[in-house]
Amino acid sequence: MKKADLEKRIKALARSHAAEWSYLGGTKHDKYSLNGTIIMIPRHREIGESLAAKILKDCYRALDDMDD
Repeated sequence: MKKADLEKRIKALARSHAAEWSYLGGTKHDKYSLNGTIIMIPRHREIGESLAAKILKDCYRALDDMDD
């Protein structure tokens, strides 16, 4: 999966849940905050499908914690 596609998907997910999605910086990984949960995304153009699925799972978990 392309990194840009993954970021767009997470941004749309955050928007649909009215969650905050912000860039925090980083060196070897881009660091984002999704409603206070830190999400790390490697700085590669292509991200393996299993890693992309794990990152999305972390995002869904962060949004589920928001609903509780």
